[in-house]
Amino acid sequence: MAENLIEIRDLSVAFNGQQVVSHLSLDVRRGECLALVGESGSGKSVTAHSILQLLPRSGTATTGSITYRGQQLVGADERTLRELRGNRIAMIFQEPMTSLNPLHSVSRQIGETLLLHRGISGREAQKRIIELLELVGIQQPEKRLKAYPHELSGGQRQRVMIAMALA
Repeated sequence: MAENLIEIRDLSVAFNGQQVVSHLSLDVRRGECLALVGESGSGKSVTAHSILQLLPRSGTATTGSITYRGQQLVGADERTLRELRGNRIAMIFQEPMTSLNPLHSVSRQIGETLLLHRGISGREAQKRIIELLELVGIQQPEKRLKAYPHELSGGQRQRVMIAMALA
């Protein structure tokens, strides 16, 4: 049997007393792809934000538990969460223009991720950025390093976000 990487049990989330996720349970196994599908406002994003404990202050997990490889995330300290976010678990948002900094180049944004999570900088980072852009299917990645988000197509921006998640 495959190991569960993430286990959510009986998760309920409320915003200002209004319940938006009700008694959700699910597992994500090693090597498995899982899609959260539903209408707008059905709680997909709230569920994803709950995993990484990124709910806004008005949001509260009222019941349930979320574990990553057996480690409880609900109520975990900030240091523990910081070690997981980006290093072990990453989210790729639907609209990259709201996630990418419009004032920073592709190279700077992926490079910042590499520096923060892997301690890689300089030439080593540039080499890795090109590898990541190639991996996600960006054509001529060397020419895209200095590009800003508004200079890329929607698909290219999404690929940059995937590269950042893999960084």
